[in-house]
Amino acid sequence: MINIDELKNQNAQLILENNEAFDLLKKLNQKLKEADAFKSHFLSNISNEIINPFTSILGLSQNILSLGKQDIEQIHSMANHIYTEAFDLDFQLRNIFAAAKIESGENNLELVNIQIKDFVEEIIGILSLKAERNSLYFELNYSLDNETFVCDAGKLKMILINLIMNAITFSEPKNKIGIYLESKKDGFKFSITNIGKIISPEDSKLIFDRFTKLDTSINSINQGHGLGLSIIKDYVELLEGEISLLSNKKSGTTFGIKLPRLKSKEGDLFIDNEDIFMDSESDLF
Repeated sequence: MINIDELKNQNAQLILENNEAFDLLKKLNQKLKEADAFKSHFLSNISNEIINPFTSILGLSQNILSLGKQDIEQIHSMANHIYTEAFDLDFQLRNIFAAAKIESGENNLELVNIQIKDFVEEIIGILSLKAERNSLYFELNYSLDNETFVCDAGKLKMILINLIMNAITFSEPKNKIGIYLESKKDGFKFSITNIGKIISPEDSKLIFDRFTKLDTSINSINQGHGLGLSIIKDYVELLEGEISLLSNKKSGTTFGIKLPRLKSKEGDLFIDNEDIFMDSESDLF
């Protein structure tokens, strides 16, 4: 004998499951629309960020070829501009490749021992010219000995260069960028402080999201597609660390990174001469 109440219950359950499936489908469809919109925006902006430096490099190179030996000062100035454009282009492309790897799940760690003071000083050397051209200077403070630190060197370098480039981009001229390193029992802390545009509490909740488009002056380290901060967040989490943000008119904006002491499978001492970014010791200078 057919139980009417049981059929009603089954029917109600099927309707509920159908509604839940429909809601899930709507959410997935919305995410696809957002991803497609982001992709269109990304391609539109990144094409300019790649084409413009290339155009500048080609134009400057062509001008240099037309000059004679007597124009050495002009040649030197143009060569400096070429270096700057090439560095910025390299920076943009490496963030794009890093973001692509993150999206594809290619996030393996390659742990080595890093001589932390030498490591950070090398990064400052790489970016010193960029800071000088923005009328800025670095102030480096240590609260550690010449210690080694087990970490993924490539990812840590991407984190620090992105943070310092962010500070350079959004600092007011003729100010310092403070870089502070502190050794702790359970790891290391890196802090980068600059004086410039303040990030509101509302924006600070969204600023690390690659798929949320805020004002480009806030959300984009790379002034257009906003990959830098999201890469920092992903890499810090991969390294089992934490990231903090403090921004106010009195003390400026400070990004803090805390990383634990990871265990390396190999004890190789870190000696970094890889061109993760263009070498600061360029023959142009």
